[in-house]
Amino acid sequence: MANYHNLSDVFSATETSLSKSLFKSPPYHSFTALILEVSPNPFPNTMAQDLSFNLIIKNNINLETPIIDPEFETLKSRFNGDHIYVAGHVLVYPSYNGFFEKPGLYLDQLFVRNCYRGLGFGKILFSVVASQAASNGMGMVDWLVANWNEKSMKFYEKMGAHDIPEYRLCKLYGEKLQQYANISR
Repeated sequence: MANYHNLSDVFSATETSLSKSLFKSPPYHSFTALILEVSPNPFPNTMAQDLSFNLIIKNNINLETPIIDPEFETLKSRFNGDHIYVAGHVLVYPSYNGFFEKPGLYLDQLFVRNCYRGLGFGKILFSVVASQAASNGMGMVDWLVANWNEKSMKFYEKMGAHDIPEYRLCKLYGEKLQQYANISR
């Protein structure tokens, strides 16, 4: 995803750092990562045993042509890598908006690997996030989309998203973050 957004120069996450920060609290109370795994075979019924999270399974998505995944060996699922492959992910965390007077989910990342795009997997990930927000009594899902990313903007418009062009994302990071952090000391 860092490559997709031309941010590989600031990307520093590792498997260890993500594991330490993402998987320490119940889902939707802190950062929550949902991993999209796909398989040409039905998922075994035993997968849900001994897990600390609930599986969300969508079965019987028939594709007209087989998927050629150039990274299938690298991205086999660690849980059961036999014929299960990581196709994408979504990262959310709780948010709050005083206008709605309800908590919500902030969708930080929704990513489907290139060879799996255009097959409805992004819509599945998006609908799972919306479903989890609704079932947890939340009032909204918020996210940002880069203004150059027309394909994603069209995708979100199809989902019924409201574009709010009057707002602008601002970030303070790196050297400037340290500069202002030192002022308060």
